[in-house]
Amino acid sequence: MIEETPGTAETPGSETLMEIGETVGSTLGRAMATANKAVAAAKPEVRKAKRKAKKFAKQVKKSAMKAKKSAKKVVAKAKKTAKRLKRKLRR
Repeated sequence: MIEETPGTAETPGSETLMEIGETVGSTLGRAMATANKAVAAAKPEVRKAKRKAKKFAKQVKKSAMKAKKSAKKVVAKAKKTAKRLKRKLRR
């Protein structure tokens, strides 16, 4: 730490620099507070969006499984029909 001696004068403009520094600091502090509030307000919306996306993915998966099952049934039915026709033709 530098000790001031009675003979030394303050650096010219140091008061102004200190005021500028305080002003900039308080402005940045307010900006950060505003940003934090915005983030806090957006969190529930993000959660809601994630929930909706998961639900939609689940529905897509379910419909894909249904389509797969339906296709299997159609193929099985076609095989049965072919088998029946084949037997009919033999007679």
